[in-house]
Amino acid sequence: MTGSYLVFLLGEKLFGARLSGAVEILPWRRSRAVPLSYSYVEGLLDYRGTIYPVFNLAQRLGMIRQGPIGFVAGEKDSPRTGRSIILLEENGIPFGIIADSVVKTARLTEAAAAGDPQDIDPQFVKGRVFDDDQEITILDFERLFHAG
Repeated sequence: MTGSYLVFLLGEKLFGARLSGAVEILPWRRSRAVPLSYSYVEGLLDYRGTIYPVFNLAQRLGMIRQGPIGFVAGEKDSPRTGRSIILLEENGIPFGIIADSVVKTARLTEAAAAGDPQDIDPQFVKGRVFDDDQEITILDFERLFHAG
């Protein structure tokens, strides 16, 4: 089945999110910290009357070193050049993710999870597709941020 996806970059890897779930792309800004939260929880963001928990996706996927769970370390308030917050909605649940950059929107043919996901936990991957000879990993956001 073919669908429209928002393609974004984390580090050196391309990822995709269904475009139907995309609400807004915002330049990176500091969100309100949540004390005693998981280390990958960046904070909360109020956007047009809706509260979005914002997640550091690279940290959640294990692409960067994680801090201790239950403690949110302070970070400098300097702007993160080029980074964005992508506000999404999955099954009626709003959330935001931090991306290094938004690359494009594309029509992609969904593929089942295949092959060794290398450094990403396979339970978080819906599938992999190729577009312009570039591998794009489609993530399962429901599993990524399910507490439990």
